[in-house]
Amino acid sequence: MQKSIVVQGMALATLSSALLSCGEPVEPFGEGALELGWEISPMGCTASEVELVEIELTNARRSYVEGYPCARGAAAMEGIAPGSYELILRGFDAGGANTFESTIRTLTIRPERIEMLTSLALSARPAELEVFWRFDNGRVCGANDVDRVEVAVYDAAFYEMARQGFDCNRGAGIIGDLFAGDYIVRVNAHGAEDVFSGDARVSLKRGESGQVEAVLQTP
Repeated sequence: MQKSIVVQGMALATLSSALLSCGEPVEPFGEGALELGWEISPMGCTASEVELVEIELTNARRSYVEGYPCARGAAAMEGIAPGSYELILRGFDAGGANTFESTIRTLTIRPERIEMLTSLALSARPAELEVFWRFDNGRVCGANDVDRVEVAVYDAAFYEMARQGFDCNRGAGIIGDLFAGDYIVRVNAHGAEDVFSGDARVSLKRGESGQVEAVLQTP
């Protein structure tokens, strides 16, 4: 009886081996590649002072980042694992500031294929400004009966570009989406009996995160 079981087992093993040998070997998915071009809108790399273009492909599992001279205008990335990715291009000036950027685009990298994209446009990144405030009497918001402050930003021609309110106790607030240029910042606050205001001036570059402080005082 035991001999019969052993023989049957050997027969099954032989059959399984024969079946496996008949099938084609399963190869793992190959890697993919990406070819794309770019342009710095609207005047190109030199006039826009962009020296380096960085290409970033990311998903939940992987990230690929490669940089190329802007004047090259095109690049190819190889050895990319298949899958869906978010693609973004960033332009950097000589000082390493991220001044231009493309919109985020979703694409799929397929195995053993080259994904080809038409030229992607990079546009100037807006600046943002962090505005700090304090009182000239050295006392905090509560001591001056001030709960909120209002920050207004004007360009060099006195056009209002932004206005936003903040909790006074925060001591600072961020105004975003500003063009490069010179600005006048005015911070106003109303207390129970007094009105406070303070001005400051600042120059912002493309994509810059600037800071400025206004001192609040009564007229």
